[in-house]
Parts: sequence; C-alpha cells; structure tokens
Amino acid sequence: MKKIILFLTLSFVTLNTLSQNNSGNCPGWLWAVSGNGLAQKSYLFGTCHGDGHNFTKEELLGIPGIENALKEVKVVLFEGGMNAETTKADSTEFVAEIEKLKNFLKNPGPEYMMPEGTYYKPLFDSIAHFNEVNKFLYYKMKDPEYWKKNPRYWLGRIRLYIGFIWKRGTPVDVVLKQETDNRGIEARYVEKRDSLHGMILSNFTDTEVIDTLPIKKQADMLYSIVHYIINSDSLSSWYKQFANVYLENDTCKMESFLREAGFVPGTETEGTQKKIIYDRNVEWIPVIKRNFSEVPCIVAVGCRHLLGSESLIAMLRREGYTVEAVK
Repeated sequence: MKKIILFLTLSFVTLNTLSQNNSGNCPGWLWAVSGNGLAQKSYLFGTCHGDGHNFTKEELLGIPGIENALKEVKVVLFEGGMNAETTKADSTEFVAEIEKLKNFLKNPGPEYMMPEGTYYKPLFDSIAHFNEVNKFLYYKMKDPEYWKKNPRYWLGRIRLYIGFIWKRGTPVDVVLKQETDNRGIEARYVEKRDSLHGMILSNFTDTEVIDTLPIKKQADMLYSIVHYIINSDSLSSWYKQFANVYLENDTCKMESFLREAGFVPGTETEGTQKKIIYDRNVEWIPVIKRNFSEVPCIVAVGCRHLLGSESLIAMLRREGYTVEAVK
C-alpha cells in the first residue's frame, strides 16, 4: 500500500512538525562543497517543497549550519519553480502545455480505453470496492462515462488530482527565499521555470510501472488509492510519517523509510523518477559548477535530489569537488 501511495504522490510531499536535531552519525540536509579550484566553499541544502506545514524563519534557522552558511554566501540557487520572473513567452508555453493536457484528457487515445467486453465491476474483489470506485469517479471526478477508460488512465488522472487538491503550506524554499531577500542575498535559479511545465503531461502519461501489470492488478491499485483519498486521515497519517522522517535531519533514516515504502533512492534512471530527479540533476550540474566558480552560494533544492547513487552529492564528487556533511 505504501508503495502505491508513494508512486502516485511522491511529487507532492507534505510537511508537519520540525525537529532538526540529528542525534545519530548520519548526515543531515546541509553539505559543504570545497576543492576543485574553489576559492571559497559553497553549500548544498535539501529543502522540502511540501504541503500542509507552514514553516517559519525560526524553524529554518534552527537547522544546524544554515545561519553560518547564509552569512558566508552571496547567492542562493533555487529550483525553477521558485522563479516568479515569468516572461510572456514562458506564459504562452505554459498555457500551450495546459491546453495539450486538456485535449489529452478529452481524447486520451486507444491505449487508455477499456478493452472491449471488459467492465469495472468484475475487476474488483467485492461489490463494496466497486461501489467506492464508482462513486468517486462518477461524482468526484465528474465523469459519468468513466467506465470507458481503463484503470491506467484513472491512476494517472488521480495523480494530477492529488497534486491540485492537497492542502498547501509554506515550504522551506519560500521561507529561505524570504530570508535571502531580507539579507540582500541574490537569488538565482538552476533551471527556467518553464522547464517544469513539460513534466505536467509526462507525469500523467508516464505509467511504465502500471503498464507491466494485468488489468485486475491495475484495478486493485485504483481501489487502494481511491480508498486512501476517501479516508483522508489514513493518507494524512502516511504523509506525517514521511514529514517526521525528513524533519529529523537524517538522510539515512530517509533512505530507509523510502526503501521500506518500495522506492529505492538511486534507481531514478527509470520512468517518471528519471524525469523528476536524475535528468534534472544532470542538467543542473553545469549551472551549479558555473555558479560555484563565480561566487560562494547555497544550492537549495528538494531533499530527494541529495539522495542515492545519482544524487547531486555523488555527481559533484565525481566532478572533483569535496562534499562533506555539515554537523
């Protein structure tokens, strides 16, 4: 079950409470970068973009090493999603992407249609399971003809639904941006804002894991995620577990938690995670290196970009930098 929820919703991480004390020997989310010809050290910092928790300045500055890092650097490098400076061309491209998605949802193609002679009711283990899915897709997703589309389609559609309906909070990134503005630190970005727009459709259509499963198993997954959404307390509980692990400032615990949930950090070279994590890490490295060579800076990106064998930490080390956890 945790694996299903993680696969469908991992891009929409929730935060709740803060406990930054790292009592073990595992590294936290702040890393110092030196060597390879750098005149001054820079930093990597794993943030949380997540929903549901309103971070404060006091919580941010409670993270070990952040205060000193902010005093030393001249630039903070954020992800593109933090960039509010959107040009007319950017907006036009984004609108075009949304229109493409709308057209796809109306006409998804034959691979997203239910096979002839196959119906939803027999796919479920009980009439109660069917009724739950039937009610959700008919009323909540507002599609009286939902039965024409296969479970693969609805699993992707619900992935989008979760992203748009989940309660928003104030992410670490936003608080850090406010703090950089207050201190007169320049904000830069590792990617253009629109580089994220293209993932809207691809995140919906990229269902490689689901495609390998028989339609009965897809229906089981569909029931599971619908049931979790309807019983939101269960979903909230899972999110709180994820948040609590992150907020312990312990990367080892986070990797263990993800492995237990069925996601193995370092395997981002397949499917959706390749687009969300690995491909972006590769694209960011030249930008990060250029900024490192110009000015001491903090690279503040989502914490998952610092996990696994293809993390920014690993990639920078392969480039010749010394990357060490800040205690």
